[in-house]
Amino acid sequence: MKRYVITTGTVTQAIKGRDVLRKKGFKVSVSKSSEVIPNSGCGYSIVLEGGNITEAEKLLRRAGIRIQSITEK
Repeated sequence: MKRYVITTGTVTQAIKGRDVLRKKGFKVSVSKSSEVIPNSGCGYSIVLEGGNITEAEKLLRRAGIRIQSITEK
C-alpha cells in the first residue's frame, strides 16, 4: 500500500486537512515532519495511507489548505 506525506507546515493546517480528508473516507493522520524546511512553519504533515492522492490534493486545495510538498513513501 502506498503512503503519502503531505507537508503543510503548521499543525493547524495539518489538522484541518486531516479532518477534511477523514470526512471523505480517507485514512489519514498528522505527524511532525522529520525534515523542516526553513521559513515554512513548524513542519507538520498529513500522512495518507493508500487512497487517491490526486483526489486528496484537490480536496485539500479546495479547503484552502496550503500544501508545501507531497512525497511518496
